[in-house]
Amino acid sequence: VVPSFEEMGVLVLDPKTIPSVEAMDALGAPSKPHLRAALRLLALPPAEGAAAAAGAGSRPDDAPAFNTEDFEFTETFGQDWETRWSHGPSTKDEKGKEIRTQLIKRELVKYPSNPKDAKQCFMLMGGAPNAPCTGIWLSFAPLARPTEVEFEFTMNGKVDMPNACVVFTQKEFNGALPECKVGVQFTVRGGMQLCGGNSQLVRISNDGKIQNDKWNKVLLKIDWNDKVVVGQVDTRGKGYAPAIQTVPFRDNACEGFGYLYIYNTDVQATCWFTSLRIKQEQGDALSGLDAGALQARAILAKNLQEKQYQSAVEADMEVGMVMGAIKSTAQHGMNLAEEQRANNRAF
Repeated sequence: VVPSFEEMGVLVLDPKTIPSVEAMDALGAPSKPHLRAALRLLALPPAEGAAAAAGAGSRPDDAPAFNTEDFEFTETFGQDWETRWSHGPSTKDEKGKEIRTQLIKRELVKYPSNPKDAKQCFMLMGGAPNAPCTGIWLSFAPLARPTEVEFEFTMNGKVDMPNACVVFTQKEFNGALPECKVGVQFTVRGGMQLCGGNSQLVRISNDGKIQNDKWNKVLLKIDWNDKVVVGQVDTRGKGYAPAIQTVPFRDNACEGFGYLYIYNTDVQATCWFTSLRIKQEQGDALSGLDAGALQARAILAKNLQEKQYQSAVEADMEVGMVMGAIKSTAQHGMNLAEEQRANNRAF
């Protein structure tokens, strides 16, 4: 029902909630559409069976709504960035104390100082140890299911603390990140990593270390059927290196992304972002990737890690043998080999 223009109002009614045309004619409903007439319709009983039909096709109150349209959102952090992004939302440290405002700085800069590599970008300086979601954030309504996320960044900070964190969650942060139904969680901690199921960190950087004042690109492809992410990085400007493996969502219960958070957890850390692209489209996000190659690279990476671990154990044992030999010599004048032979003769 559209009222006359001069009333400057529009009321849109679901036809299932109002009487049928025949019933309105029988009731003598006014033929001229206007706002008062539309309001009167709300007091009339709906058409027979319409309420049941409306209920059958409706969505449960607690069921989330999803954006099913293809879209591509691109953020280049221009002068109007604060019209889309908000600060925080968290303002407290891990002990519940308020974080001083000057400890976290957010502004647009040109970085680095080298003119060859300098770009207009967003700078996030500072953070709080073990305190997530203290930087900037934006929301999606209804929930989005992006199939591709790409961003360019660089950072400086301690290697043992998560920084330049880019986190997608279904629910809003209210003090505890695990309660937000975290889907994708990217972080830099001794290299670029994704946080998978059971909070296990999986390294995705495989073409070298992050270099100070050098831009890095990250491409995350998301499969919503299996709820896995494939990450690729480019730290040399030569294109994305082959993906290593798939990484499961941190929380498999995540059904869509409603919030995006960017933050550091090191007080002295600084990260810079030049662009962020979020794309949602129908189809298989991982269709262009070779699953067999992914699995082979994952096995290779695991074997290499085990080999490095075994080498470290052997090095520790060698040091222990040397220390044991020195200690034995100091006690009775025999080295370790002589002591072992003496012990064997005793039996």
